[in-house]
Amino acid sequence: MRKMLLALLMLCVGALLPTLGLPAVHAKQPITLKSEVFIAFNWDWIGVGGTSPWTWIGTVTGDVNGDLFVSLEDAWFPGKTEKFSETWIIETTDGDLAGFDVGTWSFINFKFGANGKVTSATGGWSYLDGYDMRYSGTTTDPNVEFPEPITATGRLILSSK
Repeated sequence: MRKMLLALLMLCVGALLPTLGLPAVHAKQPITLKSEVFIAFNWDWIGVGGTSPWTWIGTVTGDVNGDLFVSLEDAWFPGKTEKFSETWIIETTDGDLAGFDVGTWSFINFKFGANGKVTSATGGWSYLDGYDMRYSGTTTDPNVEFPEPITATGRLILSSK
């Protein structure tokens, strides 16, 4: 009986031995990250005669916290909307994210929405490379003159699918 118990104990130890060097918990990165967005139109943007490449500058807070820089790449105006494509960068203390999106901005209710992709991610965010990106929100009335601010608030979502 003792030999059988000893054999069973040795079998259990042998089965568990390879796992002793591994951490007890494997951290799994979240599939979806959500952050609030606040951006303001940059009156120094080259598109309005300034020197900056950034059309919108602001912050994201939530699952990702950092500074957001958006550069308009192309725009066309079917009816009372703007269709646009942009590139963007989010700079954080844990690394940077960059990507692109394509979207629509309504000049009736000032709502916007865009879908895109994370094309580069560094540091603690490197696992986000290739993630889908979408953001949406509402701007203030853009029919103002310099230096009246145009701002937007919304939500940014990064997801693996």
